[in-house]
Amino acid sequence: MYEGTAPSRRAFLRTTAAAGLGTAASGLALSACTGPPRRAEAAPAGRAPSTPATTPSGGGRTSNGYGHTDADYTRTGLRRGAIQQWEDGFRTHARNDDPNVFEWWYSDFTGDDGTVVSFTLSTRLDDGFVPEPGEAGRAPKAAVTVTDPDGTSHGGVHRYGWQEFTSAENRCAVRLGPFTFAGDLKSYRMRGRSGDVGVDLTLSSTVRPFRPGTGVLYFGDTGHSFGWLCAVPSGTATGTVTVNGRTRAFAGHGYHDHNWGDRPFPYGVEHWRWGRGSVGPYAVIGADLHLREEYGAGTVPVFVVDDTKSGERLVGAYDPRTVTAHESAPKAHPDADYPRDYFSKVRWTYHHGGDRADFTFTDTDQLIVSRRYLLHPTQAQKTALTRLGIDEIWYTRYATTNDLTLRLADAHASGKGTGTLEAAQFGLGSAPAKDGHTSPPSA
Repeated sequence: MYEGTAPSRRAFLRTTAAAGLGTAASGLALSACTGPPRRAEAAPAGRAPSTPATTPSGGGRTSNGYGHTDADYTRTGLRRGAIQQWEDGFRTHARNDDPNVFEWWYSDFTGDDGTVVSFTLSTRLDDGFVPEPGEAGRAPKAAVTVTDPDGTSHGGVHRYGWQEFTSAENRCAVRLGPFTFAGDLKSYRMRGRSGDVGVDLTLSSTVRPFRPGTGVLYFGDTGHSFGWLCAVPSGTATGTVTVNGRTRAFAGHGYHDHNWGDRPFPYGVEHWRWGRGSVGPYAVIGADLHLREEYGAGTVPVFVVDDTKSGERLVGAYDPRTVTAHESAPKAHPDADYPRDYFSKVRWTYHHGGDRADFTFTDTDQLIVSRRYLLHPTQAQKTALTRLGIDEIWYTRYATTNDLTLRLADAHASGKGTGTLEAAQFGLGSAPAKDGHTSPPSA
């Protein structure tokens, strides 16, 4: 979903298969079922999610949850059951002059040899993570890193001017300085070189794209929204990477998603957890967005399970009545500067009719990225933080071990794998204190 700007650590190379399915699962038990796999899609047509999603009277539009009604699809110009190329185009082009608007195209790759590549093109320096960003924050950036199998990272963040940015509105075709990111929902190519790092990679999807309903979440009746499209939940990757003038072949797996919004996250989101990993042939995505009290203090979950061998989607759920996420196991944060404990385990549980699935991400203490935002806030930002009751804003990502259990009509499986788990914390009030309990923020 999001990659921080701090360099990746060696842990990412050895323990994560989140960018693909190159790591074999230990102890994977499979039970074959006859007949074609059945696609489990939560929140189907005519079935509204439970609270916190609400529909204003007369409008039929969903708020505080991903849209799923006919009115939601009309509002967003989307088609039910079909994802179109323009959805991966420049979604905020008409509002790009507004500093509060943000958008990014993200992809990561894990090579068969342990090389890890992260490739992100963004329209904002802080990607909507800070309130009152002002005109100073309204600049495009590229975050491109190549991490060698021995853990050495190369590259980083590059800031550019708007004269160096172009993006199509009808498809994914983004150019920023020397970098390009283009594709058609089935195949993508990421190219470019800056300083000591260059990439030329092609990502070919092995499963179909995913979005939860419309993929757009509106906050209350404000008209402000956040959008997410998972264009390539899992795919194969080939090409080359260049480090310090030396080019080498790359082969492995990858992922691509697209995020955008028109108001910084701190105004509507308390925190989120998001993870991605693999167990044998299964690729799993779990998300859990926690909204602020003024938007119902609800959760907005997502749970996706794809069989990458058959290309079938076994679960694609986002209804709070069928998907829950539970954070547990508070312990000291691996970044000594982080002032609280954190929940080191998140378990997603899915139930729909007779179908059941459980997926647990457990942190390995191997930190990939840790970043605190707003070390030196402006006066406008200080005022906003005080009004919102936010003390500190953090983003962290960890390498994880994964446990999966599937009990579906057409697929039974259990096993272990690896992945990554991230936390975006907009204020520490919902983070566990040292005694394992949450407490109000100190702002």
